[in-house]
Amino acid sequence: MSAAVASNHLEHDIRTLAQTKRIRVTEFFQDFDKLRSGFITDQQFFRCLWQTLGLKLDTEQEAVLRQKYDFLRNGRFNYKAFCEEIDRNFNPHDLTKDPARQRVEAPEFLGTIRTVRPLTPTQEDVILGVLSRMQQFYQYHGINLRTCYEDFDRHHMGVVTESQFYRSFPGPPDVSESEIALLVNKYRDPGKPGLLNYLNLHHDIVAITGQIVKQKQLTPTFERSVDYVPLQPTSDPTLNQIFDKIRVAVFKNGIRTKEFFKDHDKLRSGIITENQFICGLALAVGKEAQLSRPEIQKVVEYYRRQDGRVQYKEFCDMMENAFNIPNLDKKPLQEVVRPSRGALARTLKPLTDAEEARMNVVLSEMAEQVRRRRLMMYTYFKDYDRGKAYTRVVTPLQFGRILHFLSLNVTAEDMKLLCKKFEDPASGDVNYPAFVQCVDKEFVGHTLEDADISEKGRTNINAPEKTLQSISNVSFEDLMSRIRHIVLTNRLRVNEFFQDYDPLRSGSISKAQFRRGLGLLGLSKLGIHDLTDGHYNVLIDAYQSPDKEDQVLWTRFLHDVETVFTQPCLEKDPNFQVPPQEIFCVPKPGTVDWEQSTEDHQSIFEATMDRLRQRTNQRRVLTKPVFQDFDLHNNGHVTRVQFRQCLTILELHATEPEMASLEAKFCNDVGFNYLQFLQELEPREQQQFMYEKRLEELRLTNASKKLPELNIAEDLEGVMMKVKTKVSKERIRVLEYMRDYDKLRSGRVQKISFRRALDLCRFELKESEVCILEDKYQSQGYPDFVDYVKFCDDVESIFTFKELEKAPLQEVVQFKPPEEWELNKLEPEAESMFSMCMDRISEKVRKHRMQLYPLFEDYDRVHNGTVSRSQFRRVLNELELASLVNEQEIKLLWHKFDVKIGGKDDVNYIAFCEMIYALAKFEWRKP
Repeated sequence: MSAAVASNHLEHDIRTLAQTKRIRVTEFFQDFDKLRSGFITDQQFFRCLWQTLGLKLDTEQEAVLRQKYDFLRNGRFNYKAFCEEIDRNFNPHDLTKDPARQRVEAPEFLGTIRTVRPLTPTQEDVILGVLSRMQQFYQYHGINLRTCYEDFDRHHMGVVTESQFYRSFPGPPDVSESEIALLVNKYRDPGKPGLLNYLNLHHDIVAITGQIVKQKQLTPTFERSVDYVPLQPTSDPTLNQIFDKIRVAVFKNGIRTKEFFKDHDKLRSGIITENQFICGLALAVGKEAQLSRPEIQKVVEYYRRQDGRVQYKEFCDMMENAFNIPNLDKKPLQEVVRPSRGALARTLKPLTDAEEARMNVVLSEMAEQVRRRRLMMYTYFKDYDRGKAYTRVVTPLQFGRILHFLSLNVTAEDMKLLCKKFEDPASGDVNYPAFVQCVDKEFVGHTLEDADISEKGRTNINAPEKTLQSISNVSFEDLMSRIRHIVLTNRLRVNEFFQDYDPLRSGSISKAQFRRGLGLLGLSKLGIHDLTDGHYNVLIDAYQSPDKEDQVLWTRFLHDVETVFTQPCLEKDPNFQVPPQEIFCVPKPGTVDWEQSTEDHQSIFEATMDRLRQRTNQRRVLTKPVFQDFDLHNNGHVTRVQFRQCLTILELHATEPEMASLEAKFCNDVGFNYLQFLQELEPREQQQFMYEKRLEELRLTNASKKLPELNIAEDLEGVMMKVKTKVSKERIRVLEYMRDYDKLRSGRVQKISFRRALDLCRFELKESEVCILEDKYQSQGYPDFVDYVKFCDDVESIFTFKELEKAPLQEVVQFKPPEEWELNKLEPEAESMFSMCMDRISEKVRKHRMQLYPLFEDYDRVHNGTVSRSQFRRVLNELELASLVNEQEIKLLWHKFDVKIGGKDDVNYIAFCEMIYALAKFEWRKP
C-alpha cells in the first residue's frame, strides 16, 4: 500500500471518529500553539489526538502522518493543514465539481461498521418492509428510537446488548418475533460480540423518513380547499343519500361532530387514521342516522388521503354547516339551502305488506274502542314523558303499561308489531304522538301542513286603527300605576331591558322588540305580572310612533315609568318638590277599596278583630308560624281555604259573616294577605328613628370636658416615686427611649417628644403629672424643650450614682420600692379601729392555729398575691372570721391592704396574712 493511500485511509478513520463525537479538532491543537504559528511538536500532536479523540496510533501510522505533515523535517507538525483536511466538507480549489457531491461524510455513527454477514434478497425485502412500518408508527406516535435505548448505553457508544434490545423495543406491535430476529442479525456489531448497534437502526429509519419527504415534494398534491363544503359534494347518488342521512341526524340531534374526532388528533392537523375515523363516525351518528358498515366505508373512501389516513375536518365542516353557510354576514346575497319539507320530521318505519295489513286491522280496532269510550289518550302518554322539553317518546315497557291501563289490550305479537312500526330510529323508544294520531281521530298532532303560513292571517297594514275602547276595557292609568309599582318595589332599571334593541339610539323599536323587553322586565305569564294582549295593545296605542306605524317610542315609556325614582332635569329646578315614592305604591290586583265599603261591613270587621285580638292576647298564641307552614312560596299569601284552616288550628273561631268580612278586607287575586291580617291582629309599636338622637348624644359627649384624673401624685416627689418604682420593677432603660428623639445628642428634646417617650416607657402618667416633670426639667434658654439627660440621671440614681469612679468612698444604697399597700394611710381614729380588729382576728388565729394562705391561694389563679374584695370577704366567712368584724372594719381592711391591679381595687392577702401571723407571734413562715 502506498503512503498516499495509507494516509487517506487513516484520515478517513479520524474524520469518522471526529464527526461521530461532534469534535472540532482545531480548538484543541491551538492550546499548544501560543503564537498561532500553525506548528506544534510531534509529541504535542499525538498527545492531543489521544486526549481529544481517544486515538492511540501505532508506529506505522505515526510515520504516515509525520511524513505528510512534517514536511520541514524538524520535528514540528503542521496541524493547521491536518485540521483543514479533517474538518473540510469539500475542496474549495476544485471548481469543476459540485460542492454537494464533494462532501465527505462518515459512513456510520460512532466509527462502527455494519455486519459483514450477508442476507438474502428476500430477507432484505422483509427488513425494508419492517423499517417502513416502524417509520410510520414512530412518526405518528412521536417516538424516537434513539432515546428508547440511551438509558442502557451509559458510555454513549451506540450499542446495547441483545436482551436490552428486546426489552426496550418500542414497536410497532404487529412486528413478529421472526422479523425482530432479522433486525438483530442485520444490526449486530461484528467487532463487539453480543452487542447490537441501535444507532445504525435509528439512522436507517431517519433516512426512510427523509426519502418519503422528498417523494412528497416531487409528487403534486391537489387539496380540496373551498370556503365551505357544498351540500352535494359528489355526483354519486348513493353517497349523497348517505350524506343527507348524516346531515339530518346531526341537525335534529344537535351533534357536535368534531368532539368525536379531535381526541384522536393530538396535533390538530385535521387528519386521523381510518380506524379512528370509523370509530368516531359510528359513535357520533351511527345509531341516529342508521348507518351500516358499507355506508361508513363509502364515506371513508371519499375522504381518504394517499397515505391511508382520513381528512375528518373537511367532513365535520360539511356536517356543521349542513343547512347554513359560515360568515353569512359577509355574503348578503348568498342563498342558504334549507332542508326539504318533512326531511326533519320523525318518519315511521316501513313494514312488509303482511305486517302493514295486520297493523291496519289492529289500529282500526283500537280506534273504534277509543271513539266509543271517548278516551283522551295523549294526556296519559304525556305523564310518562318527563324529559326536558318533552321528548315525545316513551319506552316500550311504558307503552304497554299505558295500553293496559286504558284496557286496550293486544296480543304479544301485535304489541311487538306496534313497537316496531312506531319505533324511533335513534333511541328505540315509541313515538306516541304518531300512535295517538292514528287511533284518535279527534287528536291533531304536528303535521306538515302546520308549517304553511296562511295569507288570511296576515295583518293588513292599511286597515283602520282600533281605538282604546275597541281594544280593551283596561284603564291606561291603572296599568301604568301597576308597572310603576313593580319597577319601584323590585328596583328595576328599565333602560337596560330596551336599549340593546335600539343600537342607533333613535328612541323607537319594533313592537315585537317592545313586547320582548316587557317580558324581560317581568311583565309576562312567567314573570311578576301577567301582561295580557289587552294590556299590551293599550301600551302600543299609547306609545305608537307617529312616523313609523310598526315602531314604539320606548324612551317615552321609560320617562313615564322611571319618574317613580326622581324627576328628569332636576338640576334646572332646585326648588322643585319631588313627590314621595309611597304614592306610587298600589295594592295587589283584586284588593277591595275598604273606604268605600258600607258601615255594617266595617262594624262587623271591627268587632271581629277586637274579639280575635283579645283572645290572642289572653292565650299568647304564636300565629305567624301556622300561616307560614301553608305559604310555600313565601309571598305572604295563602288561599281562602288555608286561611280558614289556620284559624281553626289557632282556635280563633268566627261565624260565616265575620269570615266574609275578613276575606273582603284582606283577599286579592293572589290570595289571602295573612301578613296584613297579623299586623291588624297583633299590632306592634313602630320603632323610633333614633339616628338623630344618637347624633345629638354623640355631639354632647364630644363637646364635654375631659374626665377628672383619679389617683394622681400632687408633687414632684410622688411623681418620681411612681417612675422609679416602675423602672425598678421592670428594669426600664429610660435613656434608650429618650435619645431616639435627640439626633444631635444635645441633651434636650421637645416637650411633645418627651411625652411620647414617657408613653413608650408605659409609665401611665396623668396629664398633670407629666406637666410637673416638664416644669422641673425644663431646659434653660429653651422653654419648649426638656433636659431629658438630667431626668434620666435622677431616675438611674436608684441603681447607682453617676461618675462613681470619681467618688470611691461613696456608699451606694440600693433603692427598694415600697409596697403599694404600705402607702395607704388611715386616719388616727380609723387606725386605732383597724388595730383592734387585727388583734381580735390574730387572737383567734393563734388559739386555733389556723392556716390562712391555702384558702386565699385557691382564688389567686395568676399567683400575684391579690384577690378581689368579694373573694376576701368569702375567705373570711369560710375561716369563720367574718363574725369578728363588722361592715365598717371590713372596709378599713380593704382600704389598708388595697392595691391597683388593672385599674381595679384588689386586696393584698399576703400582707394581711403576714401581719396576722406577726400579731399572733408565730415563727417566720410557720405555719
